[in-house]
Amino acid sequence: MECITVRSFLQKLEVNNYEKTIESDQLAKIIKENGERPTKFKMNSFKFPIVSGLINNREKIALALGIDKTKIISFMIEKLNNLKKCNLTKNAPFLENKINLSPELHIDQFLPVIDFYMGKGYTTSSIVICDFPGEQRQNASFHRMLYLGDNKFSIRIVAQRHLDKAYVNAIENNRDLKVAVIFGVHPAIEIAAASSAPNMDELELASAILDGLDVCQLSNGINVPSNSEFVIEGRITKNLAPEGPFVDLTGTADKIRQQPILEADTLYFRDDPIFRTILPGGKEHRMLMGVTQEPRIYKGIQNTIPTVKNVILTQGGCSWLHAVVQIKKRTEGDPKNAIMAALASHPSLKRVIIVDDDIDIDDSDDIEWAIATRVQPNKDIIFIPNAKGSSLDPSSDDSITCKWGIDATKPLKNNESFNKVEF
Repeated sequence: MECITVRSFLQKLEVNNYEKTIESDQLAKIIKENGERPTKFKMNSFKFPIVSGLINNREKIALALGIDKTKIISFMIEKLNNLKKCNLTKNAPFLENKINLSPELHIDQFLPVIDFYMGKGYTTSSIVICDFPGEQRQNASFHRMLYLGDNKFSIRIVAQRHLDKAYVNAIENNRDLKVAVIFGVHPAIEIAAASSAPNMDELELASAILDGLDVCQLSNGINVPSNSEFVIEGRITKNLAPEGPFVDLTGTADKIRQQPILEADTLYFRDDPIFRTILPGGKEHRMLMGVTQEPRIYKGIQNTIPTVKNVILTQGGCSWLHAVVQIKKRTEGDPKNAIMAALASHPSLKRVIIVDDDIDIDDSDDIEWAIATRVQPNKDIIFIPNAKGSSLDPSSDDSITCKWGIDATKPLKNNESFNKVEF
């Protein structure tokens, strides 16, 4: 099997080497100033490189999946429908270095916790893996972690998501939740971990995408990708600590919350490791959040409008709050039904625009042209007030918002004047 690692993916990119050695609190600003290009950084406290910007656009997402960018949704739907078991192995490069953490050996001596905002040390590329309660599968998902010192992190867990369900089950049974936290994996594994679907093992999705994935079992029974650069073996406890404020998907500051404390017991890492970081609120953050939700939205719309062609969550809409849906219009009611189906498929969605299949859904100018030439607001815009939206939207009232949809399609009959002139 081909060796699938973050290292192998870096070889496919034009990677910038930032020559200056920097401090932790400089990294976020430099990543942003450099446009989130694929870059290796050197930090004063560590000998190994820190990498960012690996999947900062759809082209690189497609490269990680091994497909053309126009095929992302269909490819992901096919893999979601055909998960593949992982290959359990006994050996893994990260086993080369094992640190039993203690009051004398702190994890931040070996693993970077980066000051992105307000002087607090965070990890952002952290993928948390746990057993799913009562089922023969694992859950893998991204979670930011605030370092508290003494090998403890305050981990952001969103209520009612899969990790929260596993955590609540553990606490109700008077035990800690055993977990692994991985850093530095092939972006296809990151894409899988950012995906969501009922009854899914995200590592089996990664295995389907990569046509096989080797995993190694830790002493706590959790299986992790064998080619991970760093692995933490730990426990999420019943104890809570403040987490935040931090930069969220919208680029605004999230509030302080009481969140569970994760205690790190053991750290593993490869020889000459590579540490992975993701700029919070940046392009990669939005790609991972948005692109992985588009197949679910597409399937939801397809149940109502079988002629749906494409869906994107727009970068300007934080890859979360605004969508554009392309359809092959068959009846005059199709756009309104597509609006309602999209809003139902992604409850965080605030605005959706429906366009015809002659509009380039990847071109914001073409979408605006469709609105300018095919929309009359009193007829083509619908509002849904007092709806439950996203907690990430700072304009909402405790997540209650007004959702809206725009029918930017041309009429089915007598539509010659709506068409672009061909030269």
